[in-house]
Amino acid sequence: MRKSLIIEALFPEIRGKILGATLTRPEKSWYLSELSTFLHTQPSSLQREVDALTKAGILQQWRDGRRVYLKPDALSPVFPDLKSLFAKTTGLVPVLEQALEELGDRVEVAFVYGSVARSEEVSESDIDLMTIGAVGLSEMVPALKRAEAILGRPVSPTIYSTEEFGRKARARDHFLSTVLDGAKQFVKGGEHELEKITGAG
Repeated sequence: MRKSLIIEALFPEIRGKILGATLTRPEKSWYLSELSTFLHTQPSSLQREVDALTKAGILQQWRDGRRVYLKPDALSPVFPDLKSLFAKTTGLVPVLEQALEELGDRVEVAFVYGSVARSEEVSESDIDLMTIGAVGLSEMVPALKRAEAILGRPVSPTIYSTEEFGRKARARDHFLSTVLDGAKQFVKGGEHELEKITGAG
């Protein structure tokens, strides 16, 4: 789950992480030890925050056997607003993943770069998205329009064919070198797939 300066400013660290995990997957029922493993913390450090969020009506909490389960309360009056807030911040990558799904294997690698990838964006920052594959701008723009509507800000795609990206990366093109040396948040594929395209793998 990506960091967000906005979420860090609004919520204490553990509370923000709990809300980020649950609100970006509101249909999922988490049990406490599963959530603690996902957030790399101890169940005991989550319980107080989970109880406070449950008391406020933001989370539902119930017991099944020895396990305590929790998930967002979709009937809470603030649920739509909180879900939207976390989709626009920590849930950015899943929103983009869903947008690119319809393009299938024609997108080989995609990643966010720039200030958003460094978690240094401000509210008006565009989301810089690099895509590599066999999809042109005319196909990419409609898919990203739906993501922009959810995220509430523009997505600026930079599109390369696999051949062109590999060639320019090997030639140490200045722009691509800067992007590749900087922070990246992968939406599709990863470093291994990227190295195969650039010939570094």
